[in-house]
Amino acid sequence: MYRRLLSNTVLFSVSTFGSKILLFLLTPFYTSILTDAEYGVTDLIIQTGNVLIPLVSMGIINAVLRFGLDETTDLKSLFTTGLVVILVGEGVLALCYPLLQSIGLLSDYVLLLLLYVLMANLHAVFGAMAQAMGKVRLYAGSGILCTALVVALNILLLSVFRLGIVGYVLSNVIADGVVALVLFGALGLWRYFQPAAVGRGLVRQMFRYCLPLIPATVCSWIINISDRYFISFLIGPDVSGLYAVGNKVASILLILSGIFTSAWQLSIVSERSKAEQERFFSNVFSVYEAGALVGASLLMAASRLVMRFLAAPDYFSAWHYAPVLILGTAMACLGSFFASVYVAEKRSSATLVTTLAGAGVNLAGNALLIPLYGAMGAAVATLLSYLVILIARAVHSRSLLRVAWKVPRFVLAMGILLLQCVLVEWENTALALVCCLGILALYFRPLWRAWKTGIFTRR
Repeated sequence: MYRRLLSNTVLFSVSTFGSKILLFLLTPFYTSILTDAEYGVTDLIIQTGNVLIPLVSMGIINAVLRFGLDETTDLKSLFTTGLVVILVGEGVLALCYPLLQSIGLLSDYVLLLLLYVLMANLHAVFGAMAQAMGKVRLYAGSGILCTALVVALNILLLSVFRLGIVGYVLSNVIADGVVALVLFGALGLWRYFQPAAVGRGLVRQMFRYCLPLIPATVCSWIINISDRYFISFLIGPDVSGLYAVGNKVASILLILSGIFTSAWQLSIVSERSKAEQERFFSNVFSVYEAGALVGASLLMAASRLVMRFLAAPDYFSAWHYAPVLILGTAMACLGSFFASVYVAEKRSSATLVTTLAGAGVNLAGNALLIPLYGAMGAAVATLLSYLVILIARAVHSRSLLRVAWKVPRFVLAMGILLLQCVLVEWENTALALVCCLGILALYFRPLWRAWKTGIFTRR
C-alpha cells in the first residue's frame, strides 16, 4: 500500500508539479500584460468559475471518482449518471444568464464563464473515469497536455492578439475542451454512455454521497473567494489583484500538497482492517504534517525573494500578504488530510459541517477585519477559518478513524510560525531563518524515520 502511494505520488509529481510550476512561472508574464485591476477581474472570473464547477455538476465528479474506486461498481452506470448530471446542470446555469449578467464585474464575461464551467466539468468527469479505470498514466499525461495548451494559448492570445481578460479565460476553455476530447477518445467513453444501464441503487448512493458536498462547496467558496469580493467592493479591484498575486506564493504549497492528494485519494479505499487503516493513516500523516509545516516555514522566509521573480515590480508589495496566506494554506492542507477520512468512510456530511464552521468564521473575519486592516485582515480571516476546519475535523474524525497526532508539538510549531509571520513582515530575515531551523528541529524525527525505515517503499 505504501509502494502504491509512492508510485502514484511520483507519477502525479511528473504531471502535476511540472504543469503547475510552469503555469506558476507565467505569473510575471501575466502581470506584465494585465493591469492590477484587470488581473483582479480575471482572478474573480476564474475563482467564480471554480465555485460554479462543482455546483453545476452537483458534486457528481467526487462521486464518480469515489465509487469508481470500488471494484464492484458498474462503470457504464457510473459514467452515464455523471455525464447526464453535468449536462443538465449546465443547462440550468444557462438559464441563470440574466442573473450572472447583473453582477457588475462579471457582466461582460458571462458567456465565457459558462463555457469555462462546461469544459472544466467535462474534463474533470472524463479524468475521474480515467482514474476509476486504472488509467493513471493517461490521466497524468492529460494534465501535461492541458498545461502545454494553456501556456501556448496564453502566449498567443495575450501577447500576440492582445485579448486581455478574454484571452486569459479563453485559453483555459480551449485547453480543457481539447483534453476532454482526447480523454473521451482514448478511453472509448462513448461505449460507457448507456442510459438503459443506469442502476437506481447506484444513483441513490452517488447522490447521497455528493449532495452534501454542494453546500460544502458554497462554504469553500466563502473561504476561498469571498475575501476577493470584500476587497474589490470595499477597497478596489487593484488591491484585490495584489492580494491574488500574494496568494500565488501560498499556492506553491498548495501545488505540492495537491500532488500528494491526487495520489492519496487512490490509496485510501481498500479492504484493510481498521487497525491497519489507522496505522496507515497515522504513518502517512506524520510525514505529511512535517512536510507541510516545514515547507510553509521555508516558503514564508523566502516570500520576498519569490515575489521578486514572480511578479512585475508594480506587484511587489503583494509579498506582505504572503506569509499569513502561506500559514493558512498549510492549515488547509492538514485539514484536507482529515477530510480524507470522511471520503474513505463515505461521510460527506461531516465535510459539510466542518466546512460550514470555517465559512462562518471567514465571513465574520472578513466583515470585521478588512475595514480595520485592509487586505491583511482578509488574510488573517482565511488563516482562522482553515484553523477552525482543521481542529473540527481532527476531533470529529477520531470517531471514525483514530489518526495519531502529536498536538503539543503542533501547538509549539504554530507559535513559531506565527512569530515567523511577524518577523518576515518586519523584514528580519535572519530570525525568520532561525524559525525555519526550529520547525525543522521539531519535525526532523518523523522525516528522518520515514527516510530511514522506508515508510513509503514498504509493500
